[in-house]
Amino acid sequence: MHTVRRHLGRLALAALATVTLASGALAQVEWKFNNSYAPTRPESAHIRAFAADVEKRTGGKMKISVAEGGAMGLKDADALRFMQAGTPELGFIWPPFLGRDAPALANLYVYGLVSSAEDHQKALPALKVVLKEGIAKWNVEVPGFLGFSIVDASLFCREPVRTLDELKRKKLRVGSREQVETFKRLGVAAQIVPQNELYAALQTGVVDCALYAPRFANSISLQEVAKHVTPTGFPFPPAPYALLAHKAKWAALPADLKKGFGDAVTELERVSFNFGEDVTTEKAARERLTSQGVTFHPLMPAADRAALKRSALETWDVLAKEAGGDAVAYRQRILDALPK
Repeated sequence: MHTVRRHLGRLALAALATVTLASGALAQVEWKFNNSYAPTRPESAHIRAFAADVEKRTGGKMKISVAEGGAMGLKDADALRFMQAGTPELGFIWPPFLGRDAPALANLYVYGLVSSAEDHQKALPALKVVLKEGIAKWNVEVPGFLGFSIVDASLFCREPVRTLDELKRKKLRVGSREQVETFKRLGVAAQIVPQNELYAALQTGVVDCALYAPRFANSISLQEVAKHVTPTGFPFPPAPYALLAHKAKWAALPADLKKGFGDAVTELERVSFNFGEDVTTEKAARERLTSQGVTFHPLMPAADRAALKRSALETWDVLAKEAGGDAVAYRQRILDALPK
C-alpha cells in the first residue's frame, strides 16, 4: 500500500513539474521603460510604438510597460545610475543630460556645429559608436538609438533682432552652458532660464530674446510674449537618444526575444532617423505662428552664421579639454566624420 502511495506521489509530482514547465514556457517577460518626457512629446509617441512593436514581434512573449512623464520619479541626470539597479529594465537618454556622471558624453555635439541633416548623417555612425563605448563603461547596455529631430533654433524676441550686432544689445536666454559660452565669445549676454520660467522672463523683460524652436513654441505660448523670430541657421544639437538596458537582464534575455526586440529597434531607428519630415513639420509650425501674429524675419546673415560656427567649434574644444579623459578623443572622432 505504501509503495502504491509513493508511486502515485511521484506521478503527481511529475505532473506538477510538467505543468510548471509548460506555464514557464508560456510566461510573459515584462520590462518597465522609464520615459521622463510628457506623453505629448514626439519621442514618447516613438517609444509607445516601439513597445507595441516588441510585443508584436515576440508573439506576445515580451511586454514593455512604458512609464511616461516621469511617473517613476527618476531623474535624467541619474540615468547611468538607476539603469544599473534593474528596475526599470529599459530607458533612454539624451547625451547632454549626462554632464555630471559622464562629462565626456555630454558635449558630443554643440549648437552651431552642424547646419543640416546631411551634415548630421555623416557624423551619426561615429556618434553611435562613441555613445555605445562611453555608456558601456557604466555597465549599461545600449541596444539601439532613437533619432533626435533636426529642430531649428531661432531667436524669439520682444522686438526685431536680425543680426549678431543687434543681439549684442539684448539679454538672451539659452538652454545649456555650451550655448552660454558660444554666445559669450561673440559678445552676447546669455543666461540659462528653465523652460517653465521662460514665458515670465520674456514677459517681464528679464530677457529680451530666447533661443528656441518654432515647432515647440506653442507648448509654452511663447508667441504671446515674443512676436519677432529670426532663424539662426543651426538646429539644436541633434545627438541621438541612446536606448538603455540593464546589462545582466539583457544578457539573460532568450535569443528569440532578443531577436524580436532587435528587429523592433531597427524599425524604430528607420522611422526616427528619417529627417525628411522635419522640413514639413517646421514649415507648418512657422505658418501656425504667423497666423498667431508672429513675424518671421530673414535668416541671420551668412557672416553671422560663420561667426556662430567658429565660436561653437572653440566652445567644443574648450569643453572637451575641460572634461578631460575620453572627451578630447571622442570630439576628434566626431570632428573627423563631419564634412570639412
